[in-house]
Amino acid sequence: MLSTLRSALALSPVRVFMFFASMMGLACILLIPPGQMPDERNHFARIVQIAQGGFVGIKLDAAQAGGYLPANFPSEAELLNSLRFHAETKVDMNELSALAARPWDHRQSWASFGNTVIYAPITYLPGAVVTFIGRHTRATIIQTSIMVHVINAVISIALCTLAIALARRGVLYLMLLASLPMVMALNASCSQDGLIFALALLTASLLTRINTLDPGSTRFWIGIACLFAVLTVSKPPLLLCSLIPLGLFPAREWLGSGRCKYLAVAPFVASIVAFLIWQHFGMTPTKVQFLDGSGTSDSGQVHWVLTHPLSLPMLAYTTLKVNLGHNIHEFIGVLGWLDTLFPAWFYRLVYVTILATLCFCAYPAIRNRALAQNGRTVLVTVLAMLLAVGAVYFSLYVIWTPVGAPIIDGVQGRYFLPIAPFLALLFPLMPRAGQLSPSESTQRWAMLGMTAFLCFDVVTLTSVLAARFW
Repeated sequence: MLSTLRSALALSPVRVFMFFASMMGLACILLIPPGQMPDERNHFARIVQIAQGGFVGIKLDAAQAGGYLPANFPSEAELLNSLRFHAETKVDMNELSALAARPWDHRQSWASFGNTVIYAPITYLPGAVVTFIGRHTRATIIQTSIMVHVINAVISIALCTLAIALARRGVLYLMLLASLPMVMALNASCSQDGLIFALALLTASLLTRINTLDPGSTRFWIGIACLFAVLTVSKPPLLLCSLIPLGLFPAREWLGSGRCKYLAVAPFVASIVAFLIWQHFGMTPTKVQFLDGSGTSDSGQVHWVLTHPLSLPMLAYTTLKVNLGHNIHEFIGVLGWLDTLFPAWFYRLVYVTILATLCFCAYPAIRNRALAQNGRTVLVTVLAMLLAVGAVYFSLYVIWTPVGAPIIDGVQGRYFLPIAPFLALLFPLMPRAGQLSPSESTQRWAMLGMTAFLCFDVVTLTSVLAARFW
């Protein structure tokens, strides 16, 4: 018995995460019905468009953007619409069977999906490849969407596992983030958000390997620049996170003639260039005014912000006061069409686990100051993350909120998930990649605690989804 317990405690974070993440991903694939994630239909529509070769969308008129898809492509109302926003409603098996039998139509008709047509195609490519295969192997529309769920989950979990294996700072924190129910549900959907989070986790993990003794090779920094460019064109607020490498090198490197300062600037430059290219060729030609007729106006809102700067502190305070609590719940996990909550005790458990994880990751630096991250990196990282958070709020105030409104509309907790991994850069450097603590015995007990949490995580996720939909 003791030998079994000892061997269990010695399990690596990578193996433990892969095991539990696979179970949670499978639960989401099997238990979340078609169309029951936010904007699932529109994300799938964008995937189908890319699979047809439409990397840039079409703007039909001032109010409609999207593309030409198979004529029988489901509308949102046809994707088990009775489930949306009705937590008491279960799946109608007759409706599901009829939907699942619908084949791909060779005829084309117009479909609007203005909120996803502006997204760059890169993080949709795995789903587009699977969709192309599905359409040419006589899979039905729903079977193809499930294939997209599977490939997105496999790739996202694989990238998160790789990130945990490579990280040298905050490994337990990254492991916890990647195990949140919201992350797992996004992984197993048609949305690009799961892959974006996984790429952000991998980027942060790679940056944790940088230190004064190992500034990284030129090829390493080219890879980092490419990752940030992909993140930026997929979610523009992440452009601000590309500033983080500027704080990874000491001031003397910036004053000298070494290559480090040029390498640190490369991610930011690459992100700006990538954003400007996609904005010119992909966003501007297809952008429509969201919620037109409800008081929204992109240009009008920007003008209001510029002419009412003193109103911004109260705007931020009111928005956080009203929405912060629910946004935190959404960050952890509010599934379906934001209508599937977890038990209150589970959110409290996650709060405690996050706090304990942060304390655990920071403790080696408190005990041995030589292990602590330098102040410059901490300052730049925190500032860049706050700017990225502010950019999320600002973008939604501009595109989704009536001009001059006292509260920012449309903010959802999952929007902040790709920003969170970069907090790992604040924690002390471990001797080896994937190591939780300099002490082997401490690492074993930490793994025991994380394994216990993951057991609650997978059981609760499975139970909540089964009870909600079936």
